[in-house]
Amino acid sequence: MKNGIILTGHGKIASGIYSAIQMIAGNFDNLRVCDFKKGDSYDNLDIKLIKAYQELSTYENIIVLADIGGGSPFNRAVLSLASYKNVYFLTGMNFEMVYQALNFDCDDINTFLKKIIDTAQKSIYLFD
Repeated sequence: MKNGIILTGHGKIASGIYSAIQMIAGNFDNLRVCDFKKGDSYDNLDIKLIKAYQELSTYENIIVLADIGGGSPFNRAVLSLASYKNVYFLTGMNFEMVYQALNFDCDDINTFLKKIIDTAQKSIYLFD
């Protein structure tokens, strides 16, 4: 696997999605969760994000998946990690997006990111 994955979001959304992934597919060594819980400080979240990056730094790329673009977890991830090499930020995190990120591997990072986004978008539909 070429890519490390960091999940971040408000409350326990990141750990909740990972918990569901574990139920279906087991544990993944290339994933770290950084929840932003009520009462957490920005500094505490920054420390968690940097630690997650450092633990995954042997991977070719680090993909940060956040729940809401412009939300505190996303903003802190960008502020804390944008200066590191090969870090990419995606928002709108959902189960299928995370599952795809963990189970799809390819040599081209742009193809990888597009596949994750396409999967996330296709997972949203109206059932009549």
